[in-house]
Amino acid sequence: MMEKYEAYLRRKRREEEDAPPAETPEAARPQLDTRAAQETGLRPEDVEPAPTPPSPPRAPASGRPATPIRRPVVPARPGRPTGQKMPVAAADPWDALAEIPLDPRHLARQRIISATRKDPAHVAFDVLRTRLLAALRDNGWRRVAITSPTQNCGKTFVAANLGISLSRQDGCRTILMDMDLRRPSLAQVMGARVPGTLSAVLTGDRALADHLVVPAENDLKIGRRLALGLNGRAESYASELLQGPTTPRVLSGMIETYDPDVVLYDLPPALYYDDVIAFREQFDGVLLVIGGGITRPREVHDVKRRLGEDTPLLGVIMNKAEGLSIADYSY
Repeated sequence: MMEKYEAYLRRKRREEEDAPPAETPEAARPQLDTRAAQETGLRPEDVEPAPTPPSPPRAPASGRPATPIRRPVVPARPGRPTGQKMPVAAADPWDALAEIPLDPRHLARQRIISATRKDPAHVAFDVLRTRLLAALRDNGWRRVAITSPTQNCGKTFVAANLGISLSRQDGCRTILMDMDLRRPSLAQVMGARVPGTLSAVLTGDRALADHLVVPAENDLKIGRRLALGLNGRAESYASELLQGPTTPRVLSGMIETYDPDVVLYDLPPALYYDDVIAFREQFDGVLLVIGGGITRPREVHDVKRRLGEDTPLLGVIMNKAEGLSIADYSY
């Protein structure tokens, strides 16, 4: 019986090739089933319907075959979940620094004349501030080393007064760092009781953001534009710390994060040890403080020779200059 049905199908295919196509496959299908039952003796339910071929893709108006549309998959941006909004603006890290109170009487006892401005000598620091900013701006610099040939010349006194004078300059941000790791004194001058250790910052054991402080609100008009990096412990291996592998990364990160206009480094005397030479790559120029009646002209020459000809000397500041002239130290 199945042989008859297969013969029928072959004959039917030949007839379909010669005959015009039916209007729809659905109209031809009942006639096929009925005819097959009559010629083969099979019932319609005994015959498996042929699978319906898939409809070809509809051609576009141009007559060309339709091409499936593939939409590109856009990956999510790394580090940010899909749909998360971008922040409008990052907060200023300067605003997050801790504050320390300033005592006008303590600053007066420490001879910080730029604080109260009662001593007429404070004008000298305003003049120094203006000249320093002009020199830095002309050369595209901002990192200044403050040192002296020997001890007791008053370099920390100059650094603190200059830093406070800079804090009053409109739009100027200053960071003052106590890099005299052998004899730190800036914390005592500013009246900070627990300043922490700067060595922990330079070695990366403590975040700089947790160490820098700014003046709290005060009546002296010393604003938050002055950040202080204080130190409360003397270090025997100061030179090794200053030229350690992590120190350049910490200081460059400080400048990148806080974007100061001026960075003042209060360094040890230049003729003592090798600390200033070890720190040479971290400053652009030098302010040299000499002590009247203390510093000898030969020592100034020795400092210049030790620093090298490629180290810019931004200025020579005479401190304790009673009855002396800066010309006595010219070279």
